[in-house]
Amino acid sequence: MESTEQILKWADGHVEELTLDMKWVPRELGYGNYWTASSPQAKGAIRARATSALSFLERFAGPDSRWAQDAHKVFKKNGERPSMESGARAIGDIISEWASQVRAGQARPRILETSGIRAIASTDLMEQVRALNADDTVTPAAPIVLAGAALEIALRSAVEEVGLSVSGRPSINVYASTLRSKGILSKQDIKDVEQMAGVRNQAAHGEHDALSRERSGLMEQQVNLFLRTLEDAIEKSA
Repeated sequence: MESTEQILKWADGHVEELTLDMKWVPRELGYGNYWTASSPQAKGAIRARATSALSFLERFAGPDSRWAQDAHKVFKKNGERPSMESGARAIGDIISEWASQVRAGQARPRILETSGIRAIASTDLMEQVRALNADDTVTPAAPIVLAGAALEIALRSAVEEVGLSVSGRPSINVYASTLRSKGILSKQDIKDVEQMAGVRNQAAHGEHDALSRERSGLMEQQVNLFLRTLEDAIEKSA
C-alpha cells in the first residue's frame, strides 16, 4: 500500500517538473506577465506533465475534491489566457499547497493499493494518451511523455508491491532492473523498457526531430502491451 511519505515525494516531484522548460515573459503591449515554453518543442512535454499532475491530484486528493477541481479550473483558465504554461505552474502551486496541508495533518491523501495504482496507469492515463494521439493539433511529444509516466508509475508500484528496494536514483530503467534482479521481468522485457524509456526521454528533452505521430502511436501500443505483461508477471511471482 502506498504510504503518505511516498505520495508526498511524488507531489514534490510534480511541483518541480511543472517549472521545467519555461521562461518568463514580462509585461508588454498591454498584456500581463506570463510563462511560456522555452522552445516550441517543449510545449508538448509541459502539457503532458500538466496532464499527469492533474491525474495525480485526482488519484490522491480525490476527483471531487476542491484541490482537483481547482487545478482543472486554473489550467483551463490560464490555457485560455495568458498561457498554458502559466496554467501548468498554477497546478504546481495547488499541489504544493495540498502537500503542505497533508504534512500539517489538515488533509489526508487517498491511499490506494499498488495494484490499484497500476490499474489507474493502464486505464486513466493510457486513455488520455489515446485521446492525445487522436488529436492532430497535439505534438507527438505530449502522448509519449504521458505514456512514459504511466509506464514509470506501473513499474514503481510493482517494485513496491513485491517489497523490493531501489538502488540509485529512481527511474523507469532502475525500476525495471530491480524487477529483473528478482526474475520478475525477462531480458526481453528489459530491452523493451529501455527502448520505451529512450523514446520518452527524447520527448521530454525536446529531441523532437526523432519523433512522429506514428512513433507516438507505437509508443501507446508498446506501453499498453507491457502493462499487461507486467501484471501477469506480478501475479506469477505472488
